[in-house]
This record gives sequence, structure tokens and C-alpha cells, in this order.
Amino acid sequence: MGEKCEVAEQVRLLLKDDEEARIFLGSHGFVEALMGFLELAVRERNMMAQEIAAMALFNLAVNNDRNKEMMLAAGMVQLLEDMISNTKSNGSATALYLNLSCLEQAKSIIGSSKGVPFLVGILQGEADSLCRLDALHALYNLASQPSNISNLLSAGIISGLQSLLALSGDHTWIEKCIAVLIYLASSKPGREEIVSAPCLISTLAATLDAGEPIEQEQAASCLLILCNGSEKCSEMVLQEGVIPALVSISVNGTTRGREKAQKLLMLFREQRQRDQPPPDITLQRAESSSKVMPAPESNPLCKSTSRRKMGKAFSFFWKSKSYSVSQF
Repeated sequence: MGEKCEVAEQVRLLLKDDEEARIFLGSHGFVEALMGFLELAVRERNMMAQEIAAMALFNLAVNNDRNKEMMLAAGMVQLLEDMISNTKSNGSATALYLNLSCLEQAKSIIGSSKGVPFLVGILQGEADSLCRLDALHALYNLASQPSNISNLLSAGIISGLQSLLALSGDHTWIEKCIAVLIYLASSKPGREEIVSAPCLISTLAATLDAGEPIEQEQAASCLLILCNGSEKCSEMVLQEGVIPALVSISVNGTTRGREKAQKLLMLFREQRQRDQPPPDITLQRAESSSKVMPAPESNPLCKSTSRRKMGKAFSFFWKSKSYSVSQF
């Protein structure tokens, strides 16, 4: 085993930055040879050999779809399942999952495998930052396949994303986490789980206010998907006081961010107009009230906090002299 480890390590180093070597070795049986070595290492529970073999396979597959396809056809996903079941070589296994998930035909295979709960577990576990980032990117690739969304939700991906977003001040995760949420929000179960997740809407709203421009763009895109057709979600978002941030993004954000912010503002305006009673009914009610009871001498004190907050937000939006309503 020692000699094989030395040879595999030499192959790994050779493949690291040499695209021609990947093509040559891939076409001369090295996919099968390295997979055979990894299988032996898994069977013997030799962690060092597993790391070397897995990273040699990773380098062999970098920017080479033909080698990825050969690995997939040779049973790489099943071999990875055996690997994650018997050892703690999380970093190299995650890197291989990431590499394979870039291949379109691999997404559904990985998405229906034990790889999904493994990758979600990495997000919430004690793995180092690089390993978690690899897992997040792999999950992003898998989430782009609609058929995988159910398995991702069942594996607890929403909680995993929340744990990364909770890393206060770390922008490494925010953009990609929200990008995954956008994919998940394309399904009804995904939207329902996102809306019901504790503090997730608040986190997205906070990103509108304090995020980087690309993060604001992603947050606006996600909230637009969630709020479209859901007055409940719209109310939750409005209660976070997002109108000033959206107005700012609609003027100063990225091109796509401006577009999404304007659409959100328009959506909120249309929903507010639908909620208001017709003017004649309002007038009739006012006249009837004036006949039955005298005008109050002071403003009522029981106005709810949420209504005050929404009122202030909307007064900012509707009465602003800087922006025409037709802009939105």
C-alpha cells in the first residue's frame, strides 16, 4: 500500500496544474486505476490512502468533463457513498462531490444519493471553512436541478443555510447561500419552508439594507419570488421596514438589483391598492359614522406597532418627492 500511495501522490501532483496530463492520463486508464486504488483504501480503512486517491481523482476531473463522465460511468458516486460511510475523509470527499456536481448528468445521480445529507451535514458541522464552502458550492449545483429540491429540503438544507448566514459579518457565504435559496424558492414546498424558517426573512431584509451590491441583488431577487402571490410573505417583509432600502437599491444598485427592487416596490404598491376599499364605500362609512357618533377629540392609542411601522414605510414610498411612482 505504501508504494501505491507514493505513485498516486506523484500522479496527483502531476495533474494539479497540467491540463494536457489530465487528457492523456484520462485516456490511458488512470480513471479506473485510481478508482481501484480508492476502493482498496476504503476497504482497508486507510485514511491517508483515501485522501491521496480522492485528490488525485479530483485533479484528474478538473475542467475535464470526459474524465468526469468516465468516473460517473465507473460508479464513482457509489464509491463516494462507501467512503463517507466508513471514514472521516470529509474534505476530499466533499471536493470530489463538488467536482462531479458540475457535470449536468451527475446532478440527479448525486441528488438521489447519500451525498445530499452528507453535504448538508458539512454545512452545520465542525468542518473547516474551505470544506464547508466546497459543500455549499456543490449544493448550489445540485439545487439547480428541480428534481433534487425535495431531497435537499428533506435533508435539512434550510437549517444548514441558516447556520452559515448566522456567521455575522462574513460575506464569504451570503451570496451563494441566497443563490441556493433562490433555487429552492422555485418550488412551493421550498417557498413555504423558507417563509416559515425562524428569522430567515429578517436576514434577507437585513441584507437589503447592509449587504454588498451583489448580495442586495440576490436578496431582492429571492424576496420577489417569495412575495409574488403571497400576501402573507409580503406583510412579513414589509414589517421589516424594507421600503427605504428598496428605494435606495432601485436607484443605486446593480442593473439587475435595480430591476428586482423596482418590481418588489410595484408588487407592494399593487397589493396595497387591492387591500384599500373603494373610495365611495369609504365615504359612505365615514358619513354613517358621523351620524351615529361624534367626532373623536383625540387619536386612538391602540394602533398596533406593525401597522405604524408599515404606515411609516409606505409614507416614505408614496410621499417621496425624489422618485416618481411611474418609475416603479
